[in-house]
Amino acid sequence: MTTIAELVSSAGGLLHRRDLVAHGATDRHLTVAVRSRNVVRPRRGWYSTWPPHDPRFVAVAVGGRLTGASALHLLGAWSWSSRRPPVTVSVPLTASRLRRRRGVRVVWDPVDLSCRGSTWAVDPRDALARAVVEAPSFEDAVILVDWAREAGIVQDDDDAAEVLSRKSMDAAGLVAWSEGGAESILESAAGTRLRRAGRHVVRQIPVSGTNKIIDMVVDGIIGFETDGRAHHERRFDEDRVKDADIAREGRVPFRASAMMVKNRWRSTAEAIDALIFTAGGPRRVEDVVNSSLPRVLGPQGRRSWRLAIPRRSAGQEFPIGGT
Repeated sequence: MTTIAELVSSAGGLLHRRDLVAHGATDRHLTVAVRSRNVVRPRRGWYSTWPPHDPRFVAVAVGGRLTGASALHLLGAWSWSSRRPPVTVSVPLTASRLRRRRGVRVVWDPVDLSCRGSTWAVDPRDALARAVVEAPSFEDAVILVDWAREAGIVQDDDDAAEVLSRKSMDAAGLVAWSEGGAESILESAAGTRLRRAGRHVVRQIPVSGTNKIIDMVVDGIIGFETDGRAHHERRFDEDRVKDADIAREGRVPFRASAMMVKNRWRSTAEAIDALIFTAGGPRRVEDVVNSSLPRVLGPQGRRSWRLAIPRRSAGQEFPIGGT
């Protein structure tokens, strides 16, 4: 006979009493399961196999669902921080009888948002709309958008712009800064930093005559690749061959490790600038950003970043600068 715990586990770790009754559970079965600690009730009517400290359990216990960064973290969102983000719980404007918990933030969302998502989290698209405007920095916001594109949470530019503008209109401008194609947090962060420095970045460019793809091409000159340690050690020879292929088609290959992107970006960027100038490209001009990209503004209120309202453009311009 299937146990209460097995039914709850098979449903993902959370099930309502009415669903258990539909499977044949009686009040006696439910009482025994709770007393034996095979399941726990985070809230009246709900039964779970999650530990009480699980963010999903906490959200249900409060009376809502996970949202923002805390919801995306459980889906594998890219982040520089190894720490779990603080729990943010979404409740509808009509919610009542909430059970507040220390360290847990409760936000009030429109009732129609309750129609989307799961029993323990809002729809990932709604979570993304909140997470980007609450991101600790502009770079972190772009990283979330790049991850959402890679994970298939948003599709084309129009779809991404609609989702990102749900909390704040200016957040739609992240679409221009993201453009898709980043396959890791290293690619995402490096691309954003180069664009903010006025460089033109295009992702996922084929190497002529091969089946290889360059992570990104900078100013049409640098074939820029980012590698984690495990990738580097496993594909050392293949990567050297790829560098040669990049050079043969007239680009300068440049490869950066995770440490070079995360902890030594200044020297990494200086090396890229030097290679571009040596190859005949423009010198980087301080405080000049591609004019097709929405301008990054300073913090205001609870937000650590803002964008000027985006304007339509055919694409990213090359930087203006002397040689």
